[in-house]
Amino acid sequence: MTGLGESFCTYIALTSENVAMKMKLTQAVVDKATNKTKPYEIRDIKLTGFLLRIQPSGHKTYYCEYRRGARVKIGTHDRYNLKSARDKAKKIIASYNQGADPAARLRQAREIHTYRDFLEERYFEWVDINHKSARGTKRRLLVDCSYFLNKRLGEITPQEVEKWRLAKVAKGNSPHTANRCFAYLRASLTKAEEWDIIKEHPLRKMKLIRATKNLNVRFLSEEEEKRLRIAMDQREITKRRKRASGNKWRKIRNKSLFPDLAGAMYADHLKPMVLLSINTGVRKGELLSLKWHHVNFDLRQITIEGANAKSRKTRHIPLNKEAMSVLTNWKEQSTSTQKYVFTNKNGKPFVDPKKSWILLLEKAEIHNFRWHDMRHHFASKLAMAGVDLNTIRELLGHSSYEMTLRYAHLSAGHKAEAVSVLD
Repeated sequence: MTGLGESFCTYIALTSENVAMKMKLTQAVVDKATNKTKPYEIRDIKLTGFLLRIQPSGHKTYYCEYRRGARVKIGTHDRYNLKSARDKAKKIIASYNQGADPAARLRQAREIHTYRDFLEERYFEWVDINHKSARGTKRRLLVDCSYFLNKRLGEITPQEVEKWRLAKVAKGNSPHTANRCFAYLRASLTKAEEWDIIKEHPLRKMKLIRATKNLNVRFLSEEEEKRLRIAMDQREITKRRKRASGNKWRKIRNKSLFPDLAGAMYADHLKPMVLLSINTGVRKGELLSLKWHHVNFDLRQITIEGANAKSRKTRHIPLNKEAMSVLTNWKEQSTSTQKYVFTNKNGKPFVDPKKSWILLLEKAEIHNFRWHDMRHHFASKLAMAGVDLNTIRELLGHSSYEMTLRYAHLSAGHKAEAVSVLD
């Protein structure tokens, strides 16, 4: 037997440019189907209406023709194996036999659903089950991709997306940030296509914005760190004064009082969060998911579980004096039923201290410094203190040595001191 087993095929001329053949579709047949100068189709004799279409580019797509002249796309060969594609075709045909119109359902979905509807009614439910950082994913889609929320799915076109991401760069976002937002949007629409909510993925052929690899990472100078600490202390004083003034006002009016901050080490979550970050190098997501049972006061270490780590590997981080003091004092003012180290007023884990962080940086007059840069700061200080890069790699939880080289760079002044030994 040669090629696709032509002795078992019945050729049917469809048009002058399209040819189809009938045969039993097997995974081997699908895998071995080669592209020709014109598109052609292989129709399954096991399930009438189920077919594979091969483009001159080699692109292979499963379709279900539920009645003559009416078909819907199932999905591409690289996304569906033969069994799952055939099973989906069976459901489409069964639905049609029961009186439904699969193509009409697709059109209706595209007309009715806004992107927000799709996210809230379908996609977020899937994200909650399948994404490790579900809260972060949902926040990025609702905030970073808010431009599309009120658009119908059919209105999300490559032209609109290109305009949107270029506008992000024009506003000062890096190409990396724009690409990350684009990736979240594209991933959500991939699911919309798989679930037959949209017929074709509008962003399949779109590429990422080209971005040069930036090996320079941001860390605080001694003066900047000093200003950051002063700003945190001033913020604490201000919050205590406001709390005392507020409680005085409430007491006069016989209203219930808020907790007194006079005897508490910290006015709220921000200072302990920042101090713990610059002394441990944990990622923001790892910090927000940290629970009290991850803190071992006897061994003076915290454990970052693999489920919460980017590398999916569990690691243990020793606590220096300041980090130990922060956690000890924060534990004393936390409730006994508090599962997470940092929670909001409802006892739920923090989503993001972004607003208070931005205000703190403004007060400290620190520019171009993200929360994640505290991780760079931690690694850079260790490197400049002479800690070997492999130890830094283990503390940061990097999967490769190359990543540590990027984080554990030395400042220009420190390099100058190093080469001065040759004088």
